[in-house]
Amino acid sequence: MSKAINKMLNLQGVLVGKIQVQDNPRTIIVPCRSARQSALCPHCGLNSKRVHQTKTRLVKHGMINYQVVLLSLTIRRFKCRACAKVFTEIIPGISRDRASVNLKTQMLDWLRRNSFNFTGEQFKVSGSTLVRYLLKMTKTMVIDWTTTNITKLGIDEHSFKGHYLLITITDLSNHKLLAILKSDSQATLGRFINSIPLICRANIKEVCTDLRASYRTVVEELLPQANLTADRYHVETLARRALDDIRTIVQTEARSSRLNLKKLLWTNKYQLNEREQIKLAMAFKKYEHYPVLKQAWLIKEKIIQMYRAPTQVSAEQRFADIIMLLDTCDSNHYLSVLRKTLKQWQQPILNYFLNRTTNGFTEGCHTKIKMIKRVSYGFRNLNNYIAKITLAFLPLIWILNYHTI
Repeated sequence: MSKAINKMLNLQGVLVGKIQVQDNPRTIIVPCRSARQSALCPHCGLNSKRVHQTKTRLVKHGMINYQVVLLSLTIRRFKCRACAKVFTEIIPGISRDRASVNLKTQMLDWLRRNSFNFTGEQFKVSGSTLVRYLLKMTKTMVIDWTTTNITKLGIDEHSFKGHYLLITITDLSNHKLLAILKSDSQATLGRFINSIPLICRANIKEVCTDLRASYRTVVEELLPQANLTADRYHVETLARRALDDIRTIVQTEARSSRLNLKKLLWTNKYQLNEREQIKLAMAFKKYEHYPVLKQAWLIKEKIIQMYRAPTQVSAEQRFADIIMLLDTCDSNHYLSVLRKTLKQWQQPILNYFLNRTTNGFTEGCHTKIKMIKRVSYGFRNLNNYIAKITLAFLPLIWILNYHTI
């Protein structure tokens, strides 16, 4: 029976006494002590059986059925006969903290999916205590570049607060979050890439980013052997936004009853049903005095079709057709910007067809990050935010291994 209780409470190397259950407050008190009769002296390394002092203290150990488990732990201090030094015995999984390793593991597991306040309420601890445990754990986290086989990097930014952006670094080859950098500056990204050992840096064959010139400069300078790939989603979104800006101006100048065109124009043509296609044709006829609207829509559709090309050769031909359309269409500020951007990023855009790599996993990480921000009702401290996001992407086995080191 005692072995089953030890296994249930995750207590190794201790003897458990008679368990007491209290109703107010709802707690389970577990008397326990070390099973060993002697202890090793940390000063001289010899065994000692001479007990110098005994004391009892309460240690939070976890939650069972929404009841707090408290260890009434008997701690002995021994006096070494050889060096006459007094020392305290060591019990695995229990330190001088008021919480045991088992409780910290449970709290961090809950914290991966819940806010600091909610987790603190469940385990009857303060939010600052949880932050302290979390920061202590994340300080020990270092990317082991020697054991990770990273061949593809994903780089993108997400919002921490308003226009305050942070860089997200992901391992696209193994689908793992590598780091959240503290700003979106060029220098910050450069420092991260420089921190990668040269041997591991040489193994990176491809980097996928959005259409940001500062990222491109850093990647081409520090990772010259890697192919730079422009993320497909950002290229398509660039064309859609140019189309939507033109639609807004056209509908404002027309001064007629507005059609809900945004969804029709943004949706891919092959995804429109027959009714929606008729409605779109009627809209183009209504705004026939503004041919730039249909030109922008055709260019958007050409870009979508380019990414559906079966080979890189056909993709290059379709890209050339897009540039020709942009060169021959009516003079427009938004299409001019689109044409300039596509020409500048021609090679990274076409690099997509080498391996068809996208930043889809990175965007998925951003979706999970947004969920964590909503659950936590936002963050004010940047270090706490990065630690919380990092914890959410850690597998539970890593937390368990961390606490058994």
